[in-house]
Amino acid sequence: MKLFSLIHCLGAVILLLTGCKPAESAKTSGAVYCVDSFSQHLNPQIQGSTPFVASLSQQVYNRLIEINPDTQRLDGALAENWSISRNGLVYTFNLRRNVPFHHTAWFTPKRTFNADDVVFSFRRIIDPLHPYHAVSGIRYPFFDNRQFSDVLQDVKKVTDYQVQFILRHPDASFMATLASDYAVILSAEYGDYLQRQHGDLQDIDDLPIGTGPFQMLELRPNEYLRLAKNPAYWDKAPILEQLVFDYTPRASKRLAKLFTGECQVIATPAASQLPFIRNNPRTDVDIQSNMNTTYLALNTQKKPLKDVRVRRAIAMAVNRDNLQQAVFYDTGETASSLLPPASWAHHPNLDEYYYDPEQAKQLLKEAGYPDGFELTLWVQPIPRTYNPDASKTAQLLQGDLARIGINVRVIETRWTVMRANLQEGKHDMALLAWAADNADPDNFLRPLLSCESMKKGGNNYSAWCNEVFDSHLNKALATQRLSQRIFEYQLSQEMIYQHVPVIPLTHALIVSAYWQNMHDIIIPPTGGVSFKKAYRE
Repeated sequence: MKLFSLIHCLGAVILLLTGCKPAESAKTSGAVYCVDSFSQHLNPQIQGSTPFVASLSQQVYNRLIEINPDTQRLDGALAENWSISRNGLVYTFNLRRNVPFHHTAWFTPKRTFNADDVVFSFRRIIDPLHPYHAVSGIRYPFFDNRQFSDVLQDVKKVTDYQVQFILRHPDASFMATLASDYAVILSAEYGDYLQRQHGDLQDIDDLPIGTGPFQMLELRPNEYLRLAKNPAYWDKAPILEQLVFDYTPRASKRLAKLFTGECQVIATPAASQLPFIRNNPRTDVDIQSNMNTTYLALNTQKKPLKDVRVRRAIAMAVNRDNLQQAVFYDTGETASSLLPPASWAHHPNLDEYYYDPEQAKQLLKEAGYPDGFELTLWVQPIPRTYNPDASKTAQLLQGDLARIGINVRVIETRWTVMRANLQEGKHDMALLAWAADNADPDNFLRPLLSCESMKKGGNNYSAWCNEVFDSHLNKALATQRLSQRIFEYQLSQEMIYQHVPVIPLTHALIVSAYWQNMHDIIIPPTGGVSFKKAYRE
């Protein structure tokens, strides 16, 4: 019997004997967090971007450094301090001492965190010959999108408490990558143990051993994940004794569980539910800015969208204020740039295309299309944090463009089908969104609009390649001077405005709902939620 199965069965027996579910036992000594996404694999390194993964990372693992949610600056975590060589190629980290790993039913560590764990965690990603590189699949979505293996040449141990990262070329976004929810530190000792015991190596991803404020107790796939307080947490032990992630995909069901007390916190309530939550004397709502953008990608390789006048006409035909009221219920910010206002490189003085259907018609006439034309709009009709109703958004866009003579045929399909067609360039327009995985502007601009991202597997669905634009991105990465980086990124945003490969629509605000007796829940701007300081009255 696999170790996970044995623990799972023991947990089930205990629950039967006590006559309570994990959610029920958490009510008096912890909290239940109802989430809209779930995963059986519990290692963020190998996961795509979801609120569940980001939240899991905050509870179970630590990173070398982290982003301070109040100041947006980098703070030390498992690294106490660091330095960067003058040529920008060597990053040296001095590690925190006496940091214990989790003691669990499936593994008891015999040593504390050290440099071996850092080397193990990152070489697993970049070294194809590493024994764990292909475990659980060979995909590392966040790191693959960052071309991490092309950036990081090696990570090496200098002493037990000092490591160095050697880069192939300067990359000023590297620190933001290390601070992301995906750059977690695993236990090398645990990895060695699984190899020696001839166990299932995938346990390293399914039965996690981290250094975070909570540790895993039980997982029931597609139902719940139960965590317990880590009493030996190196920073300050959490107040909550346990924390349960309850998988509840339907927003209406999450709301019902909030009102009945089955959940103390719920993720992403529907915008239309907010008045009911606010009017309930026991519940409240938290709304914060977030690093995401919903946008319209225009296929610049196909006529008539090859003509920038046509793209500008479409931008001027979209009524963004109507989108805010009809879809987001004022839980979004109208977008003038691809970079959201929460980004330190956001261009505050960027011109924007205001709603002007008459001027849009004039631009179409100048481009040789006085009678309009037909376009396709591809949409994934699934509610998301960054777009609560993509189908309705598409219908509103369809109506806006009809007013200037453009007949839009909406194609709704699941993401796997949609992405295959986008990569083959079969679309005219696509309703998309991007949520940043870290706080660096490069994480927005390069994946969505660089020439490199036009290749198979990339995310440049506008098929727009501009060498001048790429040069601004590369100059911004080559310097550690913040003022120079801001300058280059603002020039990049001006180019997007001029060439219109994409039309930014809105930046969704992150909404969560909770009992009023829950306090000090931390919601980082890049997503997820941290309960390490949370408590209940």
